[in-house]
Amino acid sequence: MTEFSGALRERATLERRAPDRSASGGRTGRWLYDGAIWIGVMPMMPADAVVGQSRSALPRWQVTMRKREGVGIHSRLVWRGKFLQVRSVISDPKQPAHMILTTEEIR
Repeated sequence: MTEFSGALRERATLERRAPDRSASGGRTGRWLYDGAIWIGVMPMMPADAVVGQSRSALPRWQVTMRKREGVGIHSRLVWRGKFLQVRSVISDPKQPAHMILTTEEIR
């Protein structure tokens, strides 16, 4: 087992937003299953970013996972009963086997 594989100790579900629209043209809010993945999770400092003219204090997490195409801000993770919205994705060209996600817990 490589060092990277040993860091991925948590199991999560990857979901992506459904592309369908409601009768009025808005998003339906549905999420589609996109697979089960192994991840490494580390807490981050609470968000200080201003979101819509108000401060966001939602918990943030740094998630490491194996590289997978199609993961972006339109994705979320379900981990330990929490919904983690992907806010950014970093792929390091020096380590193409993995990617680092910044996620924010949504309620």
